[in-house]
Amino acid sequence: MKKLILLLSILISNYSIAQIVKIEPSDANGDQQIKLIFDATQGTKELVGATKVYMHSGVVTSGPSGTEFNNVIGNWGKDDGIGVMTKVAGQTDQWEITLGPTAREYYKVDAGTNIFRLAMVFRNADGTKKGAGTPGTFQGGAVASNGDIFVNLNVEKFVILDSPTASDYFLQNGETIPVAATASANVTSMKISINEGSGFVEKASVTTGKTIAYTYSPTQSVIAEIKVEATIAGESVDVSKTISVNFVSDTQTMALPAGVKKGINYHSDLTKVTLVLEAPGKDFVYAVGDFSDWTIKAENLMNKTPDGELFWIELSSLTPNQKYVFQYWVEGTIKVGDPLADEVADPYNDSFIPNTVHNNLPVYDKTDYGIATTFQTGQTPFAWAASEATWQKPNKKDLVIYELLVRDFVETHSYKTLIDTIGYLKNLGINAIELMPIMEFEGNESWGYNPSYFLAPDKYYGTKNDLKNFVQTCHENGIAVIMDMVLNHAFGQNPMVMMYFNGGKPSTDSPWFNPDATHPFNVGYDFNHESTYTQAFVDTVNAYWLTEYHIDGYRFDLSKGFTQKNNVNDVGAWSAFDQSRVDILKRMNNKIKEVKSDAYVILEHFGDNQEETALAAEGMIPWRNKGYDYYQALGGHTSTSFEGAEALTHVSYIESHDEQRQLYEVFQDGDALGTYNTRDTTIALERLKMNAAFFYTLPGPKMMWQFGELGYDIDINFNDRVGNKPFPWGTGDFHLGYYEDPIRRFTRDAFAAIIKLKTENLAEFNAATYSYDFSGPERRIVIDGPNLDISIIGNFGLEEASISPNYTATGTWFDFFSGDEVNVSSTTATVTLQPGEFHIYTSQRKSVGFPNVVQVYQNPVTINPTTFAVNDAITITFDATKADPDGTAGLVGASEVFMNAGVVFDDVNGVNLQNVVDGAAGAMTKVSGETDKWQISITPTAYFNITSGQAVRIGMIFRDAANTNFGKGFRGSVVFFDLEIAGKLITITPASFDQNTEITLTFDARFGNKGLVGVDKVYMHSSVALSPTETAFNSNYVVGNWGQDDGVGKLTQSASNPNQWVITFTPASYYNLGGASARRLTMVFRNGDGTKKGEGTPGAFENGVVIQNGDIIYDIPGVVTGIEDELPNFSYYPNPSNGIINFKGEIPGRVKQITMHDLNGNVVLTKLLQNGVMASVDASNVVPGLYLMRIITDNKGYTLKVLIQE
Repeated sequence: MKKLILLLSILISNYSIAQIVKIEPSDANGDQQIKLIFDATQGTKELVGATKVYMHSGVVTSGPSGTEFNNVIGNWGKDDGIGVMTKVAGQTDQWEITLGPTAREYYKVDAGTNIFRLAMVFRNADGTKKGAGTPGTFQGGAVASNGDIFVNLNVEKFVILDSPTASDYFLQNGETIPVAATASANVTSMKISINEGSGFVEKASVTTGKTIAYTYSPTQSVIAEIKVEATIAGESVDVSKTISVNFVSDTQTMALPAGVKKGINYHSDLTKVTLVLEAPGKDFVYAVGDFSDWTIKAENLMNKTPDGELFWIELSSLTPNQKYVFQYWVEGTIKVGDPLADEVADPYNDSFIPNTVHNNLPVYDKTDYGIATTFQTGQTPFAWAASEATWQKPNKKDLVIYELLVRDFVETHSYKTLIDTIGYLKNLGINAIELMPIMEFEGNESWGYNPSYFLAPDKYYGTKNDLKNFVQTCHENGIAVIMDMVLNHAFGQNPMVMMYFNGGKPSTDSPWFNPDATHPFNVGYDFNHESTYTQAFVDTVNAYWLTEYHIDGYRFDLSKGFTQKNNVNDVGAWSAFDQSRVDILKRMNNKIKEVKSDAYVILEHFGDNQEETALAAEGMIPWRNKGYDYYQALGGHTSTSFEGAEALTHVSYIESHDEQRQLYEVFQDGDALGTYNTRDTTIALERLKMNAAFFYTLPGPKMMWQFGELGYDIDINFNDRVGNKPFPWGTGDFHLGYYEDPIRRFTRDAFAAIIKLKTENLAEFNAATYSYDFSGPERRIVIDGPNLDISIIGNFGLEEASISPNYTATGTWFDFFSGDEVNVSSTTATVTLQPGEFHIYTSQRKSVGFPNVVQVYQNPVTINPTTFAVNDAITITFDATKADPDGTAGLVGASEVFMNAGVVFDDVNGVNLQNVVDGAAGAMTKVSGETDKWQISITPTAYFNITSGQAVRIGMIFRDAANTNFGKGFRGSVVFFDLEIAGKLITITPASFDQNTEITLTFDARFGNKGLVGVDKVYMHSSVALSPTETAFNSNYVVGNWGQDDGVGKLTQSASNPNQWVITFTPASYYNLGGASARRLTMVFRNGDGTKKGEGTPGAFENGVVIQNGDIIYDIPGVVTGIEDELPNFSYYPNPSNGIINFKGEIPGRVKQITMHDLNGNVVLTKLLQNGVMASVDASNVVPGLYLMRIITDNKGYTLKVLIQE
């Protein structure tokens, strides 16, 4: 027993030491100074190693087990010193903070209010990492399910005031307020006293029990303090609360004055303003604000119109030009700003807006009252330039839109800085800017799709006049301004939401909102667009920005949500043709055109084709996302088509704020052949220019996302999907240096040249006839205009290819980027293109060339043999004519050439060269009979003196004897070659298994696309195929939740190699197959959050095939086998074949059919057999390539790999 007690003592001691938070003194109450210590090595551990830690905290006043934060101290994400902690002396990851002089004073808790617990979480300086607890209890506290930490204070005897719960009461004559309290234990006395300004008067008392109650019947408006005092076990305790009691007079019914409308109405008399609030069904409203010293005054009770729809009041005796902050107190307790105000006063966020961005912020800090709005008489109107009257916006079919988020486009997040960038955007050739939402949204840091006040520009970007100046400057530079308008929904700070809200959602009597959204993908609170109240509000909002700010049009967010058809859980039904939605949008469009006939109405719709056609017929322009098709081609996957990007009726785009970046997609999934790798940044940027040539020259409106012209490649989910993204300008933290990189600038220059080719020749482009070849590796656009013809050709494949530009005439043509003349003697002449090479040929000279902007990929190095390991003897051949001189005279004609080379260890994507060899050892020998080819023969192990470590790549450049002239790879890069390393992408043991065998699968991230090299977590997203010909994931058996770090499908890192990951399972139980028979495993791998993907290189491998999208198909050998392994006496020939495939030998069982599949799993040939007799297969009509042939018998399937040649 003594041993058990000792063990428990040790365990308790260790538990206490390891707890996440402790306080000193450990039995402190809220009226003492408290030191709190946080151990970052406990709980979520996200703050281990942090250089600065903040405590975001509050107090719990409702009871010993309460979890509501009150009197919060801390500003999340702000490094402002509020709640900052100090590192405990001698500790790496322990932090302390002192709450003083007392905890009550630190949190500013009123005397008479119980403090039962401290409530907290911790964060780093910018709030991107959070220190939270592991749910459960610890000594002296507990952790909630969301990780919030609660430390119990010493409150043994107490009284809780159960009611009143509110702070403000609005009564009619005869109404009462219940008062009730509960003690923590039986009392010997307890009484209720109320102080109405002349001292406390006892109202009720008890001498036993735990509860007391009283009905308070005030007779006039008063500030009343309610106190409950009790004696528990000889100890006196008390609790108190101050309430405001207001007796409401009868609301006067009066018609709205002539000429007055909803919102804020100014007068010629600058001492007056008339406020009008739409609040049907409400009983009374007070106007409260600076003009009333933020107190309720009888004279500020608003009048009600006879129909009960509107409340209004005329305020007088105002100071002209003074900014007044105000609210409407609807039925006394609902405190809101004016829904139609043009400026918001935010007591939570305005203080974080720099004076350099907005120098006239409202003075308002009443966090207890929440968001307010302002009015100001005598404001000086913005002086629009005379040019505004003659401004002609681009025709909608000619739009080239640049979508941007002010916050992430310029570091100051201001319109003033944005104005300074207009020259950059104009030089890019665009003719419209689409601003992500700029109306007042919740908080400061946001994409803006959480709107609250729809007529107020968000101050985080600048003043109202700054925005007007931005619009005017755009117009002066020929650029239209399109506003991203969010009218599908509003968020919780919106006054129209707040006025009619119950049970966590809009109430059923809301004039504007549905209690529950009618459609999928909704956020916030869903507008009812069939409500006449909503329609009037929508029309007011749309007309306002067009007239007040000279906005040229709108892109309507989630326009498919403008429906009352209830399909909340059925995306298909929601997306189907909906005449009621068409009618809603047509009505809105007509109202917009009444205000500005040529306003753009762009829809984020993605609906049924019939519906989008109907909307386009009304002049609206739906969005069309072509991102997938273009990034597939960018990455060398040529099975998709660009068809549809040429539509005149849609705004086509390949990137938007809501789509993954093109280059990021390619870096994950791009294809490679030999040393030509589309995942190489330099190669990908060159191919991106080809994408631009095949996109911006097409008919119809186009859109690009900010910095697409620089090849922005940061994951959309970096720092959270809607979080701040690094700036492409400059260097240092959160700067990428793209603009300073010549390679990136060449990409921008190419985009600008291509866009301007169209926008500066619109008459020719718009009058031209077009022909297209949009699919396959070699693609073409031919533009036949009245006076200008253009042919664009490009090789999206990975191998050299030829294509005819299909010139419209013979004679002299011009290469747009090189500036060279091209003598065309035959309109059907072909041009040989290297992978990634493209040309724009024009029948008139449209440029003198753009030096270095576009280059053709060439690798100056070949190695024999083409695949080699570290111990193999190899011969390296360098061709100086294909090398980039990198700003020097180059090595063409050099008398001596030396190789400067090294090795990359471990990291298959690494570029850090070690064991570098230069000097005499790298001297090369000129190839016999050649002028500029040089060779050197080495064995990597000996040459680089590799004695330890895993060598995975060799890299090299070349120089002359004086070390002044160089030969490098494409665009001055180091030339890398991968070394063969032992292993496979997928290894399964035992090698022979069926679905009932426990197997161990090893995934090696160093193979395939190498997308998961170096990650800290790997998941397998997998399924099975029940047919030997299936390649798709069978949805009935999928295991894995993409993007969720939930342990489902998680692999274990190998102890011997950090890039190898292992999972052990039995297929039948793992996939819950029941009685089904699996023929194949289908799989792909990902990191913890699904932002990176590990997949195979398309093609057949020993145990299966990798299809074109990178999915790995692994045949279960006990069911589907390679025919060579199981039937050594059976053969098929010839292979490769020109078409006819013969068979020799017998296959057990009755053969039912033979099928051929491409690497995407598509069936390209089927042959049914008579009586099970094998016969030759004629595949002469099949496109040349690698195929899988399946021979299916009654009880088994066999796989053959067949190469069809021309």
